[in-house]
Amino acid sequence: MHIKQVIIEGFKSYKDQTIAEPFSEKINTVVGANGSGKSNFFHAVRFVLNDVFSGLRADDRQKLLHEGAGHAVLSAYVEIVFENSDNRFPVDREEVRLRRTIGLKKDEYYLDKKHITKTEVVNLLETAGFSRANPYYVVQQGKIMAMTTMKDHERLELLKEVGGTKVYEERREESLKVMKETEGRRKRIEEVVSQLEERLAELDEEREELAKYRQVDKERRSLEYTIYDKDLHETRLNLEKLESQRELEAEKAARKHDEVREAHSRLKRLDKDLKQLMSNQASLKRKWEEVGEEKTEAIKAHVKVDLDVKEQEDLAKTDAKAQAQCQKDLKGLNKQIESKQADLEVAQQQLRQQQKTEAALQKRISEAERRLQALLGKEGKRYASKKERDDALNAEVKQLQETLRKQQGNRQALQEEVAQLSSACMEKSQEIGNQQSAIQKRQENLARCERESNELRERRNTLQNQKKEIWAQEDSVRRQTDDLKTELQHKERRLESAIARDINRGLTAVKKVTQDHNIQGVHGVLLELLSCKPNLHTAVEVTGGNQLFHIVVDNDTVATRIVDILSKGKLGRATFMPLNRMSPVDVSYPDHGSEAVPLMKLLKFNAKFAPAMKQVFGRTMVCKDMEVALKVAHRDNLDGITMEGTQVNKKGVLKGGFYDVTRSRLDLMKSIKDLTDQVKKAEEGAEKRAAQAMDVENQLNTIMTEMQHLEPKQRFIREGAAQLQSELQSLEQQESSMRRQLEHKEQRLQAVEGQIQELQQSIEEHKAELSTELHNHLSAVERQELADFTPRLKQLQEEVGKLTPHRMEAEAHVTELEDLLNSNLLKRQQELTKRLQQADVEADRQRLDTRRQEAQQAAAAVQQLTERERSLEAELEEVNKRVRALKEDADNLKDTETVEAQHVQDEEKALETLMSRRSALQAKRAELERKIKDLGSLPSEAFEKYQDHRLQDLHKLLQKSNTQLKKFSHVNKKALDQYTNFTEQREELARRQTENGRAEDKIKQLIQTLDMRKDEAIERTFKQVAKNFREIFGELAPGGRGELVMQKQLRPDPQQEVDPEEDEEAGPSDRAGAMERYAGVKVKVSFGSGETMAMKQLSGGQKTVVALALIFAIQRCDPAPFYLFDEIDAALDPQYRTTVAKMLAKQANDPRNPAQFIITTFHPQIIHETDKVYGVSHQNRISRIDVVTKEDALGFLQVEENKQKTTE
Repeated sequence: MHIKQVIIEGFKSYKDQTIAEPFSEKINTVVGANGSGKSNFFHAVRFVLNDVFSGLRADDRQKLLHEGAGHAVLSAYVEIVFENSDNRFPVDREEVRLRRTIGLKKDEYYLDKKHITKTEVVNLLETAGFSRANPYYVVQQGKIMAMTTMKDHERLELLKEVGGTKVYEERREESLKVMKETEGRRKRIEEVVSQLEERLAELDEEREELAKYRQVDKERRSLEYTIYDKDLHETRLNLEKLESQRELEAEKAARKHDEVREAHSRLKRLDKDLKQLMSNQASLKRKWEEVGEEKTEAIKAHVKVDLDVKEQEDLAKTDAKAQAQCQKDLKGLNKQIESKQADLEVAQQQLRQQQKTEAALQKRISEAERRLQALLGKEGKRYASKKERDDALNAEVKQLQETLRKQQGNRQALQEEVAQLSSACMEKSQEIGNQQSAIQKRQENLARCERESNELRERRNTLQNQKKEIWAQEDSVRRQTDDLKTELQHKERRLESAIARDINRGLTAVKKVTQDHNIQGVHGVLLELLSCKPNLHTAVEVTGGNQLFHIVVDNDTVATRIVDILSKGKLGRATFMPLNRMSPVDVSYPDHGSEAVPLMKLLKFNAKFAPAMKQVFGRTMVCKDMEVALKVAHRDNLDGITMEGTQVNKKGVLKGGFYDVTRSRLDLMKSIKDLTDQVKKAEEGAEKRAAQAMDVENQLNTIMTEMQHLEPKQRFIREGAAQLQSELQSLEQQESSMRRQLEHKEQRLQAVEGQIQELQQSIEEHKAELSTELHNHLSAVERQELADFTPRLKQLQEEVGKLTPHRMEAEAHVTELEDLLNSNLLKRQQELTKRLQQADVEADRQRLDTRRQEAQQAAAAVQQLTERERSLEAELEEVNKRVRALKEDADNLKDTETVEAQHVQDEEKALETLMSRRSALQAKRAELERKIKDLGSLPSEAFEKYQDHRLQDLHKLLQKSNTQLKKFSHVNKKALDQYTNFTEQREELARRQTENGRAEDKIKQLIQTLDMRKDEAIERTFKQVAKNFREIFGELAPGGRGELVMQKQLRPDPQQEVDPEEDEEAGPSDRAGAMERYAGVKVKVSFGSGETMAMKQLSGGQKTVVALALIFAIQRCDPAPFYLFDEIDAALDPQYRTTVAKMLAKQANDPRNPAQFIITTFHPQIIHETDKVYGVSHQNRISRIDVVTKEDALGFLQVEENKQKTTE
């Protein structure tokens, strides 16, 4: 454990909140200029931990508050944060905060923000190792100076304090004081015994005359007994007659009382029923009005929905008509398109056939012309040689091959274009299929959204109806709660009026104080803590009286705290029943069967409150009638009470009379409890319905959100479907255009392939001619072939000329049909299809069905509300009739109750008269019984000796006896009693004298034991401190040696001369000659020179070393978790400052018992060994503390040292 942090505010020079950074768990050094606030910082820590600042008065606390410029400081606090990982503080936390706060009128401690007492703080610190017997974990400069000037006997007293011998000395002083008191008592007893012996001798002489006096006195008392007994017998007879008469009157009064109670009970039930009916009446009226409003709203909604249905029907009819017309036009258009497409197909087939025939003729013409040219060329050319011919043929072949290569390139390009167009057409066809699937999917999604929208609409309507019902229930419950609260307030006011004003004021104040100060352990008044059957309420209230309003608390500490607060605030008075102080006597109840039962057995309460219940009701029994109550009071010495409230206490006092049951406080308390429970249940029900309404509202919000999200989704799907349809038409047009391009490319490809075949054939022919011999003239066959070619070629050209117009006409017809389809008919088909899609009759039908369903629901709601309104009207009328009937019955009962109450009062007055006469006779009887009792013990013949005498003769005899007794007026009437009493006192004093002697012996034995234990503690502490001193001095003064020498007490020799120095060293107790075993502790040290010196022979620095060694030795005896040193090195020489610093570092890093040090210094030696340095600064009379580096601290100390040298 160590100090982790210190927080100061308003304390001395620390005005503002100062939070020191977390301290090191080893060595921490605080530096600062003189007057900066270092000492105030140490005072702040001691302010929390030490008792130096205990018992502060107002002016002392004022001095601790900051005084400076600015606003005045009214309070201050210092908080120390401890690291508690080793649990030295018995608190289950690793960090403990201890704060002390002072003000002009307060001085408080807080542990982890919880208020604790100073005693608890002291016990907590001692538990953690801060012993009050060894306060050397805080060392200031003055303490070191005091240690250097200590005398031997003062060092001995210091060791006694450290060893805890103060306890033994205190107990020894207490024992001596007790022994002295015992001696005084012994002397007083001897004096009293001597006086008793003298008095007993005198009384022995007076006993003879006393015997004669007693004989005459016995005669007198016998006469008085007989006279008193005759009067007592007559009085008892009168009492019996009066009791019989009183019982008759009591029975009559009881009957009247029962009639009044019964009338009151019936009236109470009627009032309750009437209130319930009136509440139902108001509730029904509100419901009827609400249903009327709902009906009006439902009619409006019905009318609106009917208009929507009509509007939707008109729209559906228009859309259906437009759809029918579109379907009709589309049907005719589809037939026309089919017809035109069939014509186009026939025309295209004819055109392809004509093109094929024309292409075949063109091919034949080309072949014929090529052969003709070849023959003509052969005929017209005249080659000089075969070589010339071959060269010419090779040149033509080369030209033909070049043309062939170009045509083959064109064919390849056309083939690629045809392949691309075929692939593109297939892709377009696939896109069209995908687009059609997407359109179908959108249409399916649209249908699904329509279904979801209808389902959500139905759920919305259901939840809205459910919410209305919950709202109606919640409103009904809240109105019921308000009615219950009003009735509860009325009952509480009635209970307050039934209680005395001062009691009520005190109870109210106690409730407020308990709530404001959060005081636990207050259970309430006794009345609230019990319950019983209604027929016992009167008996309980009469028995308890004002004690019913005594407040039951756990202990007297709680009661004292509340009383202090009430007294300081002058808030009122209250009576408390602390359970820890309740010790009622257990009563042994007699067995009277059913005629008398202990009241405690008829009460219901928590067993925890049994002491309080026994205190109030433990000695009371509930009796069947007055006779049984009297028997219980006289024979069993208990209080008896009847059910009507007539009470007879054990002394015979009778209390009774008319008790107004309408003001029964127990009834009111029971009603308040019941109403409180009902209010709580009603509030819970209202909260439950509010939660249900909130849940339904959340569901409605969710549904409305879904509907709002669904509407744009539907619109998006419709728009998407239209967009997809438009894209589909565009894709179909693109596919048609691509297919026309493909057909054109295929035709071009066929023409190019024909040209390639012709070129290949020409090249083959030229190559074949190269392999023949040169002939300059045509052969006969060739000439015949040349002659046939001309008419054949002409015939072929004529056939081509005939086919060309037909082919052109077919092409024009095909083009015309295609333009008609693409530009007119198909576009119209798309427009009609789009219009047909837009005219969504199915959607209109679904919307119309939805509107019709809503209209049916609205009509059903109107019908339901109408029926409910009629039902409520009927119920309201029935309730009104019952209310009128109950009011009439209540008025009749009130009249009856008034009459019966008057009769009861009359009977009570008559009974009170009888009770007064009875009380007078009872008083007379008691007086006679007392006089007989006062006569004392009588001889047996006294009871019958004068029974036959007349009362007049008895009085004469009594007068004669009194005359004789006057002759003995000088006799001490109490001589015999005094003799006996004094003898008993003498024996008692002798016994006490013996006990005092034994006690004195035990005290002497205890003193010897205490002296022995004290010497043992001194020796044990001295040995440990001397050992530690020897070791520590060797560390602080290397090569040196230090010892502590115990000086024992010797009996002084009268003839021996006393050394003045030794006399000066001796303590006051030694000079007074006290029988102490030890006289003092002497210090002998050597600083390396070999010479042992006493304290007077040392320099100031050497004395400081010795003082520090002694302090460290004491600390090692009882190690603390941390130490506070204030400039302990101020008077040390430099070499000893170094050894002190090293020793502190060694202790801080000790693995077995490490300690934390917080030190102030003006010298650098400790700075070198420190782990963390704090600098204290001062400005405008306000101090602050901050962490600084070692270099800054050493520089500051150097500056301070230079200033000091300059000053010197």
